[in-house]
Amino acid sequence: MIWKTGTPSNEWDKRQAELSAHFLQSRAWALFQAALGKQIFFAADKHWSWMALLEKNRFGSYLYTPNGPTASSPQSLKRAIAALVECAKTQSADFVRIEPMAPHAKKALKELRAKHTHKDIQPKHTLIKDLDRPYDELYAEMASTNRRLYRQAAKNGFTFESSYDQQYLAPFLEMIHEVAKRTGIQPHPDTYFRQMTEVLLPLKAARFFVARHNGTLVSISIVFENATTRYYAHAASAGFARKLQPSVPLVGHLIFNAQEEGKHYFDYNGVAPPGSPKTHKWAGFSQFKRSFGGREVEFSGTWEIPIKHVRYHTYRLLGHARDARRKLSR
Repeated sequence: MIWKTGTPSNEWDKRQAELSAHFLQSRAWALFQAALGKQIFFAADKHWSWMALLEKNRFGSYLYTPNGPTASSPQSLKRAIAALVECAKTQSADFVRIEPMAPHAKKALKELRAKHTHKDIQPKHTLIKDLDRPYDELYAEMASTNRRLYRQAAKNGFTFESSYDQQYLAPFLEMIHEVAKRTGIQPHPDTYFRQMTEVLLPLKAARFFVARHNGTLVSISIVFENATTRYYAHAASAGFARKLQPSVPLVGHLIFNAQEEGKHYFDYNGVAPPGSPKTHKWAGFSQFKRSFGGREVEFSGTWEIPIKHVRYHTYRLLGHARDARRKLSR
């Protein structure tokens, strides 16, 4: 047995860094998921790794690797998936759900007869700003309005700070509820954010960044971080400050502070596909993110490999029926 259950040791993230694994495959994320009550499994060798969650619902159970497995080649990916399938069988899971991070992953997935899901779980597209470049180059990529607002932030009364203190959770939740009421988005439950910050802040795997205008709190972001990358995870601004556009100078601060702290990448953590229509549900914030510059990145998306074929196909049919009912109810 090459896989283990529980949460990985501190050595896990060293291997993940070597493989350029996503934050959702980190030890910190495993600890957070365990705190939510999920059973964790993990495995690795020199060329691949995965951390999986055992998910259960009334339709069945499956092993899910968010933004994983990570592999250095299609061949390594196949070995990683083989280990994942064997692990899933010991748990009587109906299928495995994967989001591979590997070169040319789609070819390996087709050879394994994996099935692409009708909708992706983690964002398939993101934008990444490479920080190992001169400040002026990063700054020039920003839209002219963003450059002006960031350049004049101090003059306009803005100050920024970061904190690992839980005190900023309450105002963040207040802001996110206000945003949800105004826009119709469905944020995570308060308990999710509370558990997340209770686990990740002490590990310094997450951090609050706040913007104040003349001393008044107007915008808060929660970022995830590992040794190389800062992820723009969650954000909200106070409704009364909308005309000030506080999120613009705050995101600028997030980017240039990440560069100052030696990060190599700033990951915007999901955007709508390039060329998406204005009606796309992510159109607004994707346009906002792209206005800061970066390169478009496309991942392989969410795939599934059946183990118990009859139960898996029943699961898929029930899922399609549920989604159809939701569309009709809107």
